[in-house]
Amino acid sequence: MSPADLVAARPMRAALGALFALALGVIYLPLLVMMVFSFNSGRYQTLPFREPTLQWYLRIAEDRGFIEGLGNSLAIAITASLLATLLGFLAAYGFHRARLPGKPVLIGLVLAPLAVPLILIGIGMRLQITALGLQPALWLVLLGQTVYVLPLAVLNLRARLLRVPPSLEEAALSLGAGRVRAIFGIVAPACGSTLVATLLLTFTFAFDEFVIAYFLTNFEITLPIKIWTTLVTGFDPTINAVGTAVFLFSLCIGVAAQVVLLARQPRGAGA
Repeated sequence: MSPADLVAARPMRAALGALFALALGVIYLPLLVMMVFSFNSGRYQTLPFREPTLQWYLRIAEDRGFIEGLGNSLAIAITASLLATLLGFLAAYGFHRARLPGKPVLIGLVLAPLAVPLILIGIGMRLQITALGLQPALWLVLLGQTVYVLPLAVLNLRARLLRVPPSLEEAALSLGAGRVRAIFGIVAPACGSTLVATLLLTFTFAFDEFVIAYFLTNFEITLPIKIWTTLVTGFDPTINAVGTAVFLFSLCIGVAAQVVLLARQPRGAGA
């Protein structure tokens, strides 16, 4: 690129940089405001800022609804992430190794929930369980959130399986190992860090999910539903503390997933 082209490209780079900074501000400025006011002793989010306090964080532990919602969210997210990672690995392996007619169509069907608005998935599941005569319950939320995060697991693990040398599995089979033993004894360990990263990633998405939980439960609440019901019944400063804690927790899990996923890339293995 000539010096004249570099000079001409500067306004475009500056405009893209400004647009990127604006997007970051729109995304993170509300979070920053929430985090700052979670330490404000005033009940309302107004200036001037009053003396700092931790009382809103202490009130979380005193509210049985938040504790119950947190327990339900953790139980559902852990189980959904385990199921999605296991099923996603098996599905990704099947798509990678099996010669299936219409494989691209099948892959598209599995990944379709990523492109469908969550509210449509939630409404569809609610209509289906009503037609089957089932009552909304937490186990249905677990089922719905597993369906929601399963495509993420398939997408992530399929990309890793494409880089696993087929000779590893073929060698195990030639030495007398069965197919199941070869899959879980050779292929799965070769995808070890990706499996852990997928587990963390799907946990993060399931833990924060609101729409499916809203449609598939009535009286048993998850943490996002508890936050929503608290907001619609009147603002409570505890929400700032809960939101800050959930954001930092999810951020740590997401960063951990990235660290695990990229840990072996400098050595060229890229699990």
